[in-house]
Amino acid sequence: QVSRNELDWFRQDSETQMKKWQQEKKENRENLKALRSTAKKHSDTNERYLKTLDDKEKQYNVCLNTFLETSNKFANEKGKLEELIKKSQDNSQECEKRAVKAEVSVLQTWKETEIWKLKGTIAKAEGNLRMLKAPS
Repeated sequence: QVSRNELDWFRQDSETQMKKWQQEKKENRENLKALRSTAKKHSDTNERYLKTLDDKEKQYNVCLNTFLETSNKFANEKGKLEELIKKSQDNSQECEKRAVKAEVSVLQTWKETEIWKLKGTIAKAEGNLRMLKAPS
């Protein structure tokens, strides 16, 4: 009889323990399901972020390449303009030198012309003096 009672208690304890374990198993499955769902959401979010990062990196590289091309283009243009400015300055200096030479040449020609006119006037004056002195 005592063994029978102990066996019944043991059975009741076992059934209680079994129900408790089954309840824990059910809760663990629900928790696992929730964790899997959360992990899936995080994985999806991570993939979206990675895709967004890849897209942004591609856009950045396009912008960087455009910037570098534009920068190189402007650097080349600047070099060409600097060369043109130097050439223009050289041409301007050369033109100034030629203008000064031309002005000096004109002034020398004017001077020589005036000297020639003065010599002509002197010669006429000397001729007139001789004529005036000759009869006397």
